[in-house]
Amino acid sequence: MSEYALSLAGVHKRFKSNHVLRGIDLSLPVGTIVGLMGKNGAGKSTMIKCLLGLLKTDAGTATVFDDNSWDLTAKSKQRIGYVPQTITGFAWMKVETLLSYTGAFYDVWNKEKVKSLLLEWDLNPQARISHLSEGEKQKLSIIQALGHEPDLFIFDEPVAALDPSARRKFLKELIDLNMNENRSMLFSTHIASDLERIAADIAILKDGVIAYMCDLSTLQERIRRLHIRSNKDLPESLPIPGAIHSTVNRNSATVTVDGLPDDYVAKLRSDLSADISIEQLNLEEIFLEVNR
Repeated sequence: MSEYALSLAGVHKRFKSNHVLRGIDLSLPVGTIVGLMGKNGAGKSTMIKCLLGLLKTDAGTATVFDDNSWDLTAKSKQRIGYVPQTITGFAWMKVETLLSYTGAFYDVWNKEKVKSLLLEWDLNPQARISHLSEGEKQKLSIIQALGHEPDLFIFDEPVAALDPSARRKFLKELIDLNMNENRSMLFSTHIASDLERIAADIAILKDGVIAYMCDLSTLQERIRRLHIRSNKDLPESLPIPGAIHSTVNRNSATVTVDGLPDDYVAKLRSDLSADISIEQLNLEEIFLEVNR
């Protein structure tokens, strides 16, 4: 058995002239939560669909539980819980009808857990799906994914329509599943604070590749912001290795750097005759900086 719940190696995907994925490399160790971030249109959903076998890769390999994603076995499919951005179809069904229908496809279906979540999340089992709000539809989609107690969860913006209270309950459920039952999760979202709370590692998708993949503390050590103030005017272009973005205003500057060693900061202080302070960024600030 592999140590990875899922893996992508050199994955490419095109849609006519649009080269969306340009060599994706990503592995999710069993029992961990990886947070996936990327701008709109970066290819997050395309990558997830390649993993699930909903799209065929043009090159490279995508595997889930050692199965090729394009040819997943029934056994592997039983072990996957997927929450898409929006729930589609079955609008005429009632909530409880859809959940019973979904449960019939799985060898395991925890009716008590489903019933408990419906009650906890204030979702009426008799309500028709067409009458649900977007937030309620998202809750229903999450319950669908949790009901068969999968080993791997893949979430594609699962909380965008949830209110803060529902989001907090959902995240607590994921933390409990990960800590108590060793479940693996790939969690794609724009809500950085949620990933700071639950993800062991952060993957940032940019320009069709995984530009960063590490734990949050390592990412914060890499991506930092320098505040520079000198007693003389600074050059318009500062020669700083790993600079991502810089703004110079006469004798002061703000520079975001990637991987700049502390000893080089000391050298800059001397070379520029400047005071330099280092600011640690949160995940949202890091994401904005690397996507300027």
